[in-house]
Amino acid sequence: MPGARTLQVTGADDEYIYVTHRLWSDKLTRSYLEKAMALLDEGRMTRDYASVIDHYRTFIADERPTTAATVLKDLGYVD
Repeated sequence: MPGARTLQVTGADDEYIYVTHRLWSDKLTRSYLEKAMALLDEGRMTRDYASVIDHYRTFIADERPTTAATVLKDLGYVD
């Protein structure tokens, strides 16, 4: 189905969240996601998806910011 989501969280440990896409697999640093969740909870980061991508890349880490924003959205932190 065109437009179907293909990103999946496949695992997690103390350091990383593991994700796969139909074309690739990678990991996100757990502490970076936790920092983003804290900023979102404190209202210090917007919940707008596109803005989260830019903010994450600039202020947290340039580590798959779109993927991180998608995971945060799936967790209910991002609109």
